[in-house]
Amino acid sequence: MVEQQTSPTREVWEQWDWIWHIASYTTIGIVVTIIIRRNLLGDQLPVFLVIIALLAIWYIPLIAYPVSKWRDTPIQGLLYFSIGIVLWGILFAMNESSTMLIAMFYPVIFSRFPIKWAIAIVIAQMVSFFVLYLIFHPSENWLIVLMIVVGMLIVAIMIGLFISALVSQSIERQRLLDELTQTRTSLLKAEREAGVLAERQRLSRDIHDTLAQQFTSIIMHLSAARLGNTAEIETSVQQAEQAARDGLAESRRIISNMRPSQLEEASLVESIEKVAVRWSLENKVQVETAVTGSPHALQPNTETALLRITQEALHNIKKHAKASKVAMTLSYMADLIALDIVDDGKGFDTNRNSRGFGLKTMQERAEALNGTFTVESELGNGTAVAVSLPIVEE
Repeated sequence: MVEQQTSPTREVWEQWDWIWHIASYTTIGIVVTIIIRRNLLGDQLPVFLVIIALLAIWYIPLIAYPVSKWRDTPIQGLLYFSIGIVLWGILFAMNESSTMLIAMFYPVIFSRFPIKWAIAIVIAQMVSFFVLYLIFHPSENWLIVLMIVVGMLIVAIMIGLFISALVSQSIERQRLLDELTQTRTSLLKAEREAGVLAERQRLSRDIHDTLAQQFTSIIMHLSAARLGNTAEIETSVQQAEQAARDGLAESRRIISNMRPSQLEEASLVESIEKVAVRWSLENKVQVETAVTGSPHALQPNTETALLRITQEALHNIKKHAKASKVAMTLSYMADLIALDIVDDGKGFDTNRNSRGFGLKTMQERAEALNGTFTVESELGNGTAVAVSLPIVEE
C-alpha cells in the first residue's frame, strides 16, 4: 500500500489566518488596558490577569495546529473549545468589558468545525452570554440586550456560513489534488514495474530457449565423451565446443538487444551528439556539446546509462526549463567518466521539487553503476545536472 501524501502548501485562506490571531491577541490587550486604566476590579485584578493569561495560552494551539486537523476531530475540538469558553465566561462574569472577547471565538470556530457543529457552538455561547449577563450584570434593558444578542448571532452565522463554505471547498479541492498526484505517482510506478517485469519475462524466454538449451547440450556431449570410447571422445568434445560457441553468440545477442540502437550504430560520443542535434532542431534551442579527454569504448551498461540520462535530461529541459541554451560536456578521465548538462532555463527550488520521476530515474541509473548524480538549480538561474560513473575495464 502506498502511503497517502498531502501537499505541504497551505491554502490561501489559511495563510491569512494570522489576521484573526493578531485580532484576538489585540482584543485581549485592549480588554486588559481598559480594566487596568479604569481600575474596574480593584483587589480582583490579579485573578483577572491570571485568567486572561490562561485564555491567551489556550489560544496558542489554534495557531500551531493546521485547520484540517481540527475539522477532522470535532469532538476533541469541542472539548478544547469548551475550556476557552469557560475561561471567557469567568472573565465576563467579573467585568462587562470582557464582552468583546467573544469576537475572538467566531472566526476560529467557523474555520475549524463543520458548519453544523460551528452553528451549535455559537448558539450555545450566545445563550451562555445572555444568561451570564442576567445573572452577573442584571439590567432593566435585558430585552434590548436580547435583541442585540440575536442580531449578533444572525450576523455571526451568515459570516460563518461563508467562511465555512470557503474552507470546506478548499479542503476538498486540495484532497482531490493530493489524490490525483498520488494516483499519477502510483501509475508511473506501476508502468515502470510492468516494464521491468516484461523485460524479465523476455530475458527468461530468451535464456530458456537459447542458453539453457546450449548448456544442456554441452553437458550431454561432455558426458558422452567421458563415457564413450576413444574414437567418440574427439567428436563429443567438438560438439560440446560448438555448443559453447553457439551459447556465447546467443549471450552476446541477448546483451546486444538490451543496448540502445544508437550505440549499435555509433560510439557514445557520436550517439550523444546525434541526440543533441536532433533535440536542438526539434525544440529550436541551441545545444553545445564538448568532449574532454580521450574517448574510448566503455562497458555497454555504462554507455547505455549515459545515453539514457542525456535523453531524460533533455526531456526535462523541454518540459520544464524553457531554456534558450544548453551545454553538454562529456569528460573521459583515468578511472571516471563524467557528464554535465547545464541549461539557462527558469530553474526550480531543489528543496521542494527534487523528487520528480525523471530525476529519480537518472539518479537510480547512476547509483546502479556505483556512480553519483547531483542536481543544482535556482529559480531564474537555470539547472545543472552532473553524473559521474566509474570506468570498469572490460
